[in-house]
Amino acid sequence: MAFIDFKDGALHALPAPALARLGEVVARPLDLLNDLERRIVELARGDGLVSLRPRRKRSWLARLVFGPQAPSPVLANERLEALRRLAVLTWHHGYQLPVSALREAQQAGYSEAQVGAVIDMVARLREPFRRLAA
Repeated sequence: MAFIDFKDGALHALPAPALARLGEVVARPLDLLNDLERRIVELARGDGLVSLRPRRKRSWLARLVFGPQAPSPVLANERLEALRRLAVLTWHHGYQLPVSALREAQQAGYSEAQVGAVIDMVARLREPFRRLAA
């Protein structure tokens, strides 16, 4: 059997009006994100779901036994942190994202097209699923 990869061809098959968002024509969805935002999506690949939970401060006894607490993975910029949270959830859940993650990213100022670009970017960077032969 032959395998044809249609991932990159789908963007070029769409007519220009289908890619239009808010009156401006976009050549590719990845052009919606700047370099910093693309880098944050790539770095979120290594973050686990544990990094999304709020951190608790260690007690003095825990600091004495285990040492100082590791630096927090949370970004200082709230808008970029919402993007990181969306990217982490996308890396772990794929297209089955909770609606709250999409809503949080849109409330942080990302458009629906930018959220879709993040999901598409992660889908392109993910390794393909390989099934073991039975």
